[in-house]
Amino acid sequence: MHQLGSEENAALLLSADEDNDEDDLHHRMTHSSSSPSNDRFPVVAKRPRTYHRHQTATSQPILCFILLLGAFVLGCISGVAIVLYQFSQTTDSRTSTSNSYQQNLNVDLSIQTKLSQAITKANFINLNHSMQNEADAANKLYDKWQSLSPSLDHVNKFSYDTILSKYASSPWSGIQLFDAKGETELLKIDRSSTNDFISFSSLMRSGTIDANSIYYVNYGRQDDFAYLLNNGINFGASNKSIVFMRRQSSILSQTEQIHRAIYYGFDALVLFDDHENQQITTTNHRQSYFNEWRRFPDRKDRQNYIDDILKTKDHFIRVLILSYDDVQRIFASLQPDSNQWSSCPSQWHQKSTSMKIGGTLSTIKLRLVVNMEDVQTQLPVVMSSIRGTIDAERFVMIGSELSSVQQNRIINEIIQAYTNRIKSGWKPKRSIVFCAWSGLNYDHYTIHRWIADNSRLIDRNLVAYVDLGNDIIGNSTLNLHGSSLLEQVAYRAANYVASPLPHSDTCYHRQMTTTTTATMSHEQNHHHDHSRKRRDGDHEHQMKSNEQEENKCETYKLFDEWLRANRNRSPGIVQSIDSDSSASVFQLQYGIPSILIEMTDEQTLANDTFYVRHGTNYVFVAYTQFVTEIIRQLVDEPLIPFNLTNYAQQIDRSVVAFLDHHKRGYESVSSHIGDPSEFTKTMNEFTKSIRQVQSRINQVSKTDYMSLQSLNQELIEFERLFIGNDQLFGMSIPNKTSKHILFGPAFGLSNTVVPFPSLSNILYGIPGDPPTEFCDKSKSGLAI
Repeated sequence: MHQLGSEENAALLLSADEDNDEDDLHHRMTHSSSSPSNDRFPVVAKRPRTYHRHQTATSQPILCFILLLGAFVLGCISGVAIVLYQFSQTTDSRTSTSNSYQQNLNVDLSIQTKLSQAITKANFINLNHSMQNEADAANKLYDKWQSLSPSLDHVNKFSYDTILSKYASSPWSGIQLFDAKGETELLKIDRSSTNDFISFSSLMRSGTIDANSIYYVNYGRQDDFAYLLNNGINFGASNKSIVFMRRQSSILSQTEQIHRAIYYGFDALVLFDDHENQQITTTNHRQSYFNEWRRFPDRKDRQNYIDDILKTKDHFIRVLILSYDDVQRIFASLQPDSNQWSSCPSQWHQKSTSMKIGGTLSTIKLRLVVNMEDVQTQLPVVMSSIRGTIDAERFVMIGSELSSVQQNRIINEIIQAYTNRIKSGWKPKRSIVFCAWSGLNYDHYTIHRWIADNSRLIDRNLVAYVDLGNDIIGNSTLNLHGSSLLEQVAYRAANYVASPLPHSDTCYHRQMTTTTTATMSHEQNHHHDHSRKRRDGDHEHQMKSNEQEENKCETYKLFDEWLRANRNRSPGIVQSIDSDSSASVFQLQYGIPSILIEMTDEQTLANDTFYVRHGTNYVFVAYTQFVTEIIRQLVDEPLIPFNLTNYAQQIDRSVVAFLDHHKRGYESVSSHIGDPSEFTKTMNEFTKSIRQVQSRINQVSKTDYMSLQSLNQELIEFERLFIGNDQLFGMSIPNKTSKHILFGPAFGLSNTVVPFPSLSNILYGIPGDPPTEFCDKSKSGLAI
């Protein structure tokens, strides 16, 4: 018998079968088991043999006639009785099915309160931001989730194999400084004593580099490199060049930094720990796509760059990890060469440092020695699910980082709150899948592998992806990045969860701002649309209730804290998605509406909202309650609470901002791609159509089960409409893949998503008289 494929096994996760036989099958969802599959073929009974007719010895015609007549009458009566019984059963079945649908369409709002009340500060005592071994964390999490069975089912632990590199115990790895003749050793620095894996073995090599030049680029963000380029520092001009970057995984992953160093042609990369406790800022520099194109002197190389054929000198690099203090010692020892180098911009460091931008070495020789070893590694993943009832095949996925102690505690509290409700008889309408990933620092390796194995299941049934990101790591308020389809969901949750901050007044009247009005307007309009369908008496009663609500004293909510920090800068609580997050993998590559939920430092928010300073226990409670409420809305409301109007509003704002920002560049190529007014008109018609779809959705009865199912399918497919077949033009990092044609990464900016990315990347910094190649590419970039 054939083995079940990975997609068939994955589909069993959400099958409607109620028995427990599916548990073993789901356990093999991402494995190729060596045991034979237990296919259960239907058993067909043998057809009964037809009796032979025998001739009776004595014939009694009249008696036979009477018996036949009686049998006929009895058969007719029996037939009518059977038909009536079947009709009665069918009617009862339809009535029962109708009642069942009606019951499942109801929303028990008491569950909202019970879920929230189940999460208390006592559950987060002594919780800090720390990391743990991924293998140990996987075992602990698996045991914990197993203990919650059967409320939590399909608990599964599996792993993906890959080859990673780490430092060999011998021979030696480090940096040496020599005099100009190379005879006298001036300084010797040993590598950092870490046994952690660095990255994929395919990206790194052992070897020795005698550097001709060194450079320092802060974290290695796009704007950090742009600062050097815009200041005339041509770091790619010489061979045997080494780049220094400080590492901070919440800003850029280590693997991403390696990709950047390879892309810009360095021979070696030195990473060092970031010990400065500061607000992360940028220099607001950006390298234009046109200037990057001009860096290639050869015409063929320029054309390859235009065609997205990236040419790097090598696809591997030497990587060394040092301590912060050791790097300071190295730069302090590079005089007199360093006397000619530029100082670092003030945005990079808030205290004095010996580090400089860098340049060529003439009086000092620097030798870098790296010895690596490759290790076959297993990256674990732990998954579980809560199966839905009426719409079980569709599911919402919650993703967390397996090595994060904080996230494991938060996800366990969410699961515990839901399983307690299930034990009391409640179940969500849609399924919930919890997933703890490892290997996120390695290009989100496990996520890409799992998606590749389950792509069809994801495309058909995944409603949304919720990413816990870096959870709570700094002094800030809610930071939400994702699809604007989730704006309504996030607003409702933020307006429900109480603020963890102490306030002198326990009651207030919300100050209405442009943001508040825009966010709340659809909620009110949606409510009034349904109110018009009620009797006049009910409508008047509702209007009086609304007046009482306006005068009612409220407690501070998470939404109010966000308003205070936002200061009306962002038009919505959900900002554009971060392109270096797990959520972006689902949204920008596969069109899955996603949201990244964090409480961390962010430039777009004010620095005077200090959650962590006011007590972490309360902050963890608010954060966990917020995520729990996001999940509840997505899995328990009959109609998936996506809002297309919010999406249309974001596109409208994007068109205005896009044309304003790229006015000069657009005018340079307008003769080739059309007048900006034509672009505006086209997009206005587009957003008008989106609003008409939302209007139709608002008019559908929320008790019409079949219509709701059809609408839900349309809502699931909406974001997927904007996924193209090819990778976006203008991607500067080879490992990145983005196919979303409306929103995507911007060339020259780290983790930043812009509207109409292909065209935006070309128009930024384009000269007044652009080359023909750019004009031609602008046409393709405009084709949406």
